[in-house]
Amino acid sequence: MPPSEATAAAEPGYWAWVPSAFSALRHRNYRLYWFGQVISMSGTWMQRTAQGWLVTELVLIFIPKALAAGPTNLYLAIVSASGTLPVLIFGFFTGFIADRFDKRRIVILTQVLMMVQAAILTVLYYTKIINIPYLIALAVFLGVVAAIDMPARQGLVIELTGRKDLPNAIALNSGIFNAARMIGPAVAGMLLAMHFTVGSAFLLNAVSYVAVVVALTMMRGRFTPHRDPQAAQETTWQRVVAGFRFLATTHGLRRITIMLSVISLLAAPFMPLLPSVARYQLGVGAADFGFLVACIGVGAVGGAFALALLSARRAHYVTLRAGYSLLLGGLIALSFARTFWLAAALLVFIGLGFIWTFASTNIILQLRVPDYLRGRVMAAFSQVAMGMMPVGTLIVGVLARAIGVSHAILIGTSLAALIGGYLFIILRNHPLKMPAE
Repeated sequence: MPPSEATAAAEPGYWAWVPSAFSALRHRNYRLYWFGQVISMSGTWMQRTAQGWLVTELVLIFIPKALAAGPTNLYLAIVSASGTLPVLIFGFFTGFIADRFDKRRIVILTQVLMMVQAAILTVLYYTKIINIPYLIALAVFLGVVAAIDMPARQGLVIELTGRKDLPNAIALNSGIFNAARMIGPAVAGMLLAMHFTVGSAFLLNAVSYVAVVVALTMMRGRFTPHRDPQAAQETTWQRVVAGFRFLATTHGLRRITIMLSVISLLAAPFMPLLPSVARYQLGVGAADFGFLVACIGVGAVGGAFALALLSARRAHYVTLRAGYSLLLGGLIALSFARTFWLAAALLVFIGLGFIWTFASTNIILQLRVPDYLRGRVMAAFSQVAMGMMPVGTLIVGVLARAIGVSHAILIGTSLAALIGGYLFIILRNHPLKMPAE
């Protein structure tokens, strides 16, 4: 039995009565992780929403509103890119760290550091010395921590559930992330509508990290690293880049990785520009902006639970293709939307497509990767999924300043659709089969 299976099987507190649609929640350790993440992720999205709105307010301090749309797009792109670019830069090394050390302890450390970042942001806001350079510096710090956190946290999941329930766990993790995308912005929007400040959202986010830290410390079992059978034959650099080598040489995974790169570079950058879409394209305020972000969460949560229901049917390539189509089609339509409710409806479908694309790719990769390489492969996945976004965000942000946010989204998404159409033809002509578990 693989170590990841033994860890889950030996875990006391197994709830056999949990329905198969939520089979990962039968495992005590995963239940602790899941409920802790629900609270923590809600706080994270609350902060992201409030931070985006804060950028639009800080720009208006020194630029008249009539001239602020272009600079706002650029600053939103810079702040967002600052928080994700470290994932691209440091991902090679953080995956190696995740495979060398106890993943649970790594995640505890990163969650504490994220709590500190949110606390500093809160203090800077309430002391009225916050500005865009400080936001950029704190975003870089958070990005470095996230680069360490992502491969360890994603690689930890199989240690909590075992391989059999891994697809269900990844789908439920996506449900957490996107339920938080709905809850966090909605709470942030309500705080702003009730005349609380964005600082309230930053403070609540700092407190929310306590839940996941407590949950991680309550877990039982051993989380020791897996032995790398190739360690003696490879140089340190070869071991560091082993995750990318696995993706590049494993049948079928290269094309999927290219698809994800295209989306991350050309389509996903719409998210950091959503505050500008809300303020300047749709002409709505803070509360309505929070509702728009929550609409993405509604679609994504629905998509995540659909993936959980389908996890035993091995339909991951079908949901991958469908997600790619829904995401790109929805974004193209959004670039033409000028009414609030049309944009809200489109964002529901965009959220569904987003989650089917990223979660399906995650499931496919994790079912193919050996345990000793899991941290490095998930680091490579994070570099592609998150690390490419800052590059695309800067490109789309500069383009949005020059020609407007709606035209920038249209051009980037249309190009992604053209490339994606070609890749879909490749996948259709060369069908991929999931390996037997």
